[in-house]
Amino acid sequence: MTTEAFQRSLKNHQEKGFFENLKILRGIERESLRVTQEGTISQDNHPENLGSPLTSKDITTDFAEALVELVTPTFESAGELFKHISLLHKFLYSEMGDEILWNFSMPCAFRNEQEIKIAEYGNSNSGMLKHIYRKGLRLRYGSIMQCVSGIHYNFSLSEGSWGALTHSPDQNFINEKYLGAIRNIKRNFWFLLERLGASPIAHASYLLDREHSLAKYGDNDLFLPAATSLRMSEVGYQSKMQNALKINYNNLDEFIDAIIKGIKTPVKSFEDIGLIDKHGIPQQISSGILQIENELYDTVRPKRSGPSGSRPAILLKNKGIEYLELRGVDINPFIPEGIDENKIKLLDIFIMHSLISESPQISDKELEEIRANQKTMVENGRSKEVELEKNGVATPLKELKKIFREELEQVATAMDKYCPGYSKAFNAEMSIDLLPSDRIISEMASQNLSFQEYGLMQSKKIAMEQKSFANDDFSKFISNADKSLEDLKILNENVGMDINKYVELYNSSI
Repeated sequence: MTTEAFQRSLKNHQEKGFFENLKILRGIERESLRVTQEGTISQDNHPENLGSPLTSKDITTDFAEALVELVTPTFESAGELFKHISLLHKFLYSEMGDEILWNFSMPCAFRNEQEIKIAEYGNSNSGMLKHIYRKGLRLRYGSIMQCVSGIHYNFSLSEGSWGALTHSPDQNFINEKYLGAIRNIKRNFWFLLERLGASPIAHASYLLDREHSLAKYGDNDLFLPAATSLRMSEVGYQSKMQNALKINYNNLDEFIDAIIKGIKTPVKSFEDIGLIDKHGIPQQISSGILQIENELYDTVRPKRSGPSGSRPAILLKNKGIEYLELRGVDINPFIPEGIDENKIKLLDIFIMHSLISESPQISDKELEEIRANQKTMVENGRSKEVELEKNGVATPLKELKKIFREELEQVATAMDKYCPGYSKAFNAEMSIDLLPSDRIISEMASQNLSFQEYGLMQSKKIAMEQKSFANDDFSKFISNADKSLEDLKILNENVGMDINKYVELYNSSI
């Protein structure tokens, strides 16, 4: 049975005509490693025909030269977003030659860290700064951890959408609504870990020289028997020392202050690394807990877009929250794009539930509870006996699921007023019994394959399908790629000031 507080919130939004006047803008950033036909990380540079990773609006790179990131514009329709990212994948495959995408969140097997080439962005100051940031990540956490892939889902409402809730939806009102949504997303993140978690196992080389508590699976792999998402676990894309910042998203100014504190608070081990290498070139942007704002590893972040070189914290302080970046979504290895239209709609429903529900501030005690629940779900979320903490009480997951699914179903029905098809998508998703994390382990066991063998087989299968679409119309992507190369040329011709001075000025701008 759904809670009274939820029923009250839903009714309030329905009576005000919120769903009829709703306009959602959503976009996707999708990461994936380029690998050879043998399943080893590519040693080739980012394909030039894809454009410049510094200036392209479609395809860039993340940490490594071989770690591509597909970026979409925002779309008002879930269907149009999926259509766009699907075509973008086909374009990517058409320009990759014999290489394929490793269609899993946990990376392929590595021989050593040296085979991972850090992404290069040219010799402009902005390009060099991106490269220096990545050098810092390598020195802090190692290159292998940085090769984990995921999906970032960017979500916002149009300015007009807020009008149904208040006569004057100023930026302070919008900030509070988004912060409330973030707090609820974190409270209920267990749901996404169960439904979309798809990284229960990794090749042993992923934890090369790192301490861990994973169990052996066969000769070459590490796993936890009931894990959902090792990517979101303590051995995943995480930094324990960031917990000291105690970010609770109760207040935007407090969040910004915590981020700035993270950048300005030096860490002894990072100071020992040094800001400059033996050649006098910067190798970290700062020695703080965070080099820059984007080093904050969290499941969801408040964001504001701005010109290249802008400080995210300053943009948020001056202009407020523009959209939410949901970062905790694993690559679904059974879908070429890593995500499909129904799952996009499921994310819409989940975030909308978080947005319209009451969202009390998070205390230090609840913050610890949220962290403990995430640890439980990533490590043991497939266990039938799993329990999560709710208001200090251990509660069986099956009880939480029953109530939460009923609430999500009601949100889906309400969202059919905004755009028909949400109830249908929700029911289709909830009818899936064999979830990705279960399916990976089940198929590996039934076929007696290691993770590397299974990952390569599945990735090749998808690559073969994708490369059969070589005759699709990629003209807009080709045009964008050409323009990005022209833009890079102009940037590289106007290098600007000495890079050490540029980094110094960048640090002083916050």
